[in-house]
Amino acid sequence: MSEAGLEGARHVFDPPLIAGRLVRRYKRFLAEVTLADGQVVTAHCPNSGSMLGCDPPGAPVRLSPAATPQRRTKYGWEMVLIDDGWVGINTALPNELVAQAARLRALPLFADALEARREVKVSAHARLDLLVRTSQGPLWVEVKNVTLKHGPAAAFPDARTERGAKHLRELARLKAQGDRAALVFVVQRGDVEFFAPARAIDPDYAAELGRAVAAGVEVVVVQARVEPRAVALWRQLPARLDR
Repeated sequence: MSEAGLEGARHVFDPPLIAGRLVRRYKRFLAEVTLADGQVVTAHCPNSGSMLGCDPPGAPVRLSPAATPQRRTKYGWEMVLIDDGWVGINTALPNELVAQAARLRALPLFADALEARREVKVSAHARLDLLVRTSQGPLWVEVKNVTLKHGPAAAFPDARTERGAKHLRELARLKAQGDRAALVFVVQRGDVEFFAPARAIDPDYAAELGRAVAAGVEVVVVQARVEPRAVALWRQLPARLDR
């Protein structure tokens, strides 16, 4: 798949993002940010992970204004500048971009896609991010946002995640039933060369990922170009799952 083809899946920020500098992240879902005029505002942090290495005080950030005036926080934190490169921290954006990629058939994974539905129940207690109807049958997809960097590797997760392990077991179960199942890691930073599981942080997740792959679950890693004007899927990266 060409890089130009992947770029069909993109999110353009309209209205434009607002510049600021991070004061602190707190209570997991909140951040204090100083705007260019010196005003300190509270922004929603749309990332439930540890954001390891992605929340240093003083770092340049970009915020989106709230879409509705009723929202308690008037801004949403979208990205942070780390080592001269933007890192996208909004975990909702990868789901949107991968759904676009499915509708555009912009990844080999979606070469025979016919339609895509988001947030589909697979059991009484579980949902997966995407159900793609293909000419060969259903394809279930779970999407994960990747911001952690270990040397040249993008790594996931950045904190222990039983929820992530549960998603892997659901994918393996669906594969065993005869459906296709895939995990798509969206790397929202440009300074990495491949993907590897973060074994030192969550060895249980890394082991569950290995079992899922052995059961036939497909793993796709896609790197995004993250810029203040837009985030766009860019290219696929290799996955080194045995590291």
